[in-house]
Amino acid sequence: MQATKFISKVLRDGHLSLPAEISRKVGKVFEVIMVPIEETNVYAYAEGLAKEKGFISLSEKDIEKIIHESRHVKHVVSH
Repeated sequence: MQATKFISKVLRDGHLSLPAEISRKVGKVFEVIMVPIEETNVYAYAEGLAKEKGFISLSEKDIEKIIHESRHVKHVVSH
């Protein structure tokens, strides 16, 4: 199983905007977890923990990449 992460917006009619790659999967059922973009501070926490444990060279982006790779999360750019 591969998870896909993308940033979406709730449209006026209540639907979510989807990247083209996902929107082509008509009829496929997905589990959706919604986290407001301003509240995704788990990476900042992990970055602080990495610094505390001596991994000072790891940035928030590095930590995010490690977490996502370990969970097989694929980033999709939404336009």
